[in-house]
Amino acid sequence: MSAKSTEFRSRSATTDSGTGTGTVGLPNSAHDTGGSLRGTMNTLQLALTVLAMSAPIGNVTGVLPLGITRGNGIGTPVIYAFVGMIFLLFAVGFTTMTRNLPKPGAFYTYITAGLSRTLGLGTGFLAAFTYLVYMVGSYAFFGVSVKNVLSAFGAPTAPWWLWGAICCVIVTTLGHFNVELSGKVLAIFMVMEVVLVMLFNAPVLFTGGPHGYQIDSFEPTHVLSGDLGVATLFAITCFLGFESSAIYRDEVKRPERTIPRATYLAIGSLGGFYILTSWALVTFWGPSHVAAAGAANPTILFNGGFRHYMGNTFTQVMTALVVTSVFAGALSTHNSLSRYLYSLGRDGILPSFLGKGHGRHGSPANASAFATTATVMCTLPFLLSGLDAVAMYSSMFALGTFALLILFTLTTISVIRYFRIISHSERLWNTVIAPILALAGLMLLITLTSTYYSMSIDASQWLATGQQLLLVAVIVIGILVGLRWRKTRPAVYRRIGGGAGEHHDIRKENQALSRTEPRSAVSGNAAERMEEKT
Repeated sequence: MSAKSTEFRSRSATTDSGTGTGTVGLPNSAHDTGGSLRGTMNTLQLALTVLAMSAPIGNVTGVLPLGITRGNGIGTPVIYAFVGMIFLLFAVGFTTMTRNLPKPGAFYTYITAGLSRTLGLGTGFLAAFTYLVYMVGSYAFFGVSVKNVLSAFGAPTAPWWLWGAICCVIVTTLGHFNVELSGKVLAIFMVMEVVLVMLFNAPVLFTGGPHGYQIDSFEPTHVLSGDLGVATLFAITCFLGFESSAIYRDEVKRPERTIPRATYLAIGSLGGFYILTSWALVTFWGPSHVAAAGAANPTILFNGGFRHYMGNTFTQVMTALVVTSVFAGALSTHNSLSRYLYSLGRDGILPSFLGKGHGRHGSPANASAFATTATVMCTLPFLLSGLDAVAMYSSMFALGTFALLILFTLTTISVIRYFRIISHSERLWNTVIAPILALAGLMLLITLTSTYYSMSIDASQWLATGQQLLLVAVIVIGILVGLRWRKTRPAVYRRIGGGAGEHHDIRKENQALSRTEPRSAVSGNAAERMEEKT
């Protein structure tokens, strides 16, 4: 038996036995850059942290009513149930990867492990770009929200960018410290938001509202009416944020349990919350009147219903809390962007200082500061061009939503392939059935989103197509960089995805051995590896 065969057999046994759960064994540190991230968040804290990104009260006030007035009308609750089910199916494979790949990096790591380093690098760039886009939109949205609240109270206003800059300073300050500080702030805001919305939902649920109970929302004729694509697009926007749970792997207790539980809790909570709220809005205004009531100003649907039960004072408080909701969304998005930059810096893809955690706080402080700098630099061209802030954040959120759907889809494909090329003990439901169902659903969501994309940004089809092609270009750039580094920077190439592509090398060596060694020797090696795994 050759020395090469002996060396490969040793590496293969180490890889296959890994963590003792049928996972691929990975280096403890792909590239030691100094300080690391740390934290002790539990399931509820993590769930509230990622839920904040979806800005529930902002969605209930401004986004959900659009699904009713411009989408499929009173059938909107079923659309939320449908989208939520697709994301739950996606979460099955997504969280199974979390258990089997003990590495942070989420999309970037999982796609590297299941497909290739080059595509993993491309999606790592895309993930960072996606949250950067969301950050630009978040600050514009915050500025507009503050202006609207001040105008409603008759107070003096200032340019939206000034309020956005103040938000940016506070977010960056919180991002410098340990994630648990941000988590406490986000948890407080989330509880306040949910309580306020339930002050409207509960009376409708228990009394049926002014027009009595209705089940028309669940009849197929109403569900399939109107513009399903528009309704689906708005529903997708309301769910996004749950996917960032995996990026906090180093900052939670028992991540193999905490992350899956937090992910399911986030999706389930959002689904139930939006299904109930959309049904309550339709019920309060009446199936035959709700669309007309919100036609001129969709925000009147929730604001008017809330005022009916809680009066003007509480309505003014609720209106002011829209600002804190948007702020919480910006902070949660900033945290996600910082951690993707940290992962890319840790692996040597971006400058290594980004991959150094703060020695005292255990936070990605350098990456946080860099994220702010990048956001400001990307915002300046829009500001100098005089682009309307509403058009700016609408375009950024639409672009980010479409990018996340691409990342969801590639991750799901990665799950299916990953568990076909490694030894594992996971159930068929987790590794094949649920991911295939999720992939079918995600492809449908991408088709609908792409079709109605120009409508979502209120721009020409040419601009819409250009934005979508920009996302493809980001992935292609990453692939080309990866291909070049495979020859010119092999050490960095091997660290892509935190070392999650190691098994690709071993598989290639196995294929090479099968071509160069006698069949009996290869069979013997396979038998020995199987015995070692057992």
